[in-house]
Order: sequence, then C-alpha cells, then structure tokens
Amino acid sequence: MMNWDPDDRAIPPMSAEMFSTLVVSRLRAIEHVEIIGGKGLALSLRVRGKDTTAQLERAYARYRTNPEAVSPIIDLYIDNLVNGENVERAGNENFAAVRELLLPRLMTARQWMDRREDGLRLVIRALADDVGEGLVIDRGEELEYVQVEMISVWEIDSQSAFDAAQENLARLAVNAPYLTRGEGEETLLMDHSPNAAARVLLSERMQEWQARVGGELLVGLPTHDLMLGFARTHPAFQELRAQVAEDAAASPNGLLGTLLRPHQGAIELFT
Repeated sequence: MMNWDPDDRAIPPMSAEMFSTLVVSRLRAIEHVEIIGGKGLALSLRVRGKDTTAQLERAYARYRTNPEAVSPIIDLYIDNLVNGENVERAGNENFAAVRELLLPRLMTARQWMDRREDGLRLVIRALADDVGEGLVIDRGEELEYVQVEMISVWEIDSQSAFDAAQENLARLAVNAPYLTRGEGEETLLMDHSPNAAARVLLSERMQEWQARVGGELLVGLPTHDLMLGFARTHPAFQELRAQVAEDAAASPNGLLGTLLRPHQGAIELFT
C-alpha cells in the first residue's frame, strides 16, 4: 500500500506544533494578551483580563492551503482575537456561486498522484490509509476538481469548503434511494448512483446501514458510483469481498479494491 501526503508542495509546511509556537511568539508582543498555556492547536489565554481558549485549527488549515501567506493569516487571526471579532469569513461572490455545487469526492493515493503529475494541485485530506477525500464542483455533465488556488480566490479556508461539500452531500442523499436485498445476515445494501461512494462520509447513512445489516457493517467502494454494504457475518462474505476487488480493478471508474469499516464516526480500512 502506498503512503501519501495530501499536501502538494516542494517545501513541507510547518507542523501544527510549529505553527502554534509561531502564533504564541506573535501574541507575546500584543498588549492585553497573556499566555497561560496550551497544547497542540489550542491555546489558553487571558485577553483583556478574560480567560479564553484560542482554537487555531481553521487558521492552520488556511495556512496549509496558502503557506506563503502565513504572516497575514496570523495577523488576521490575532486581530480577530483581540478585537472580539473571531468570525470566519464567508468567502466572496466567487465562492457563493459554487458553494451549493461542492461535493466530496474520494480517491486513492495513486489517483491523486496521477492528477498531480497532470499538473493538478488538488485540495484533499486523508480519510483512511490509501483513501483521500477531495472536492469537486458538480457542473451537471462534468465534475471539476477543486484545486489549491481556488481556495485563495474564494477567500475561505479549506475546512469551510469541506463543510459546505458535506452539507450538500447530506442534502442530496435525502433523495438518493438505495436497494436492499435479502434479510438478516444475508442483507446486501446497494447504492448505485453518481458519486455514491462519497456517501460513506455520512455518519447517519452508515448508522442506518449498520442497523439494517445487524452485524458489523463493512462497506465496499469498487467504483465512484457504487457503494455496497453487508455484514461481516454475511454467508457470502468472501465472495462479496472478492467481487469488490475484481470490480475495482476492472472498471475504468474503479476506486477501492479493499473494504472499509465505519467505526465510532470514523472510517477504517478492513484487512
């Protein structure tokens, strides 16, 4: 299995710890701000005599999207913190025009590298080992991959784009029925529709499928447009597992030949 880094830059960005340290060093020079402590991307501060916890996740995500803008990103964060205007920007008109068209799109490390070699710098984050979550703009007849440069143009951070895509995915899933075959341990669930594989990201859908299969739910994503769900105790488990691997390898729209296991709100690779 391939190890991959979703951050496509020649010079790796600062780690979360280094970014936090840099923010602390800037804060020490700010009047009315006292550093009490902190861990990771959470800082304990006293701002104008009031204790508060500064969360740096969004600022760090914005930095990773555009590392050259580290100074203005930190300056903006500190200004919002000190002046009590700690509200994320909603983006500009360019983002508003595509916000409801954004969707998550799964891909393997190999697929990501193929697109990088084609010159695409995709916005992507790791999901489970060899699987990543990218973003696309659904333009009806085609899906346009979101690239790093778009995030800066939209004046948002990548987390805001992922949040919008997740909201759209959940909204569209309401009108995306799936098939159920068999009963009890022999239950097989099938979602065969455009970008069906991305619905593995919907915790409510996974909980619903878990209840239907009874036993431990496993999910197969042989192509982007097919998601299968069945129990680990399904009588034809080995046959289903083999079919997922075969379909993933044979299809031009192939995605993942191995199974995934939804577990406590996360997605794990089943081996």
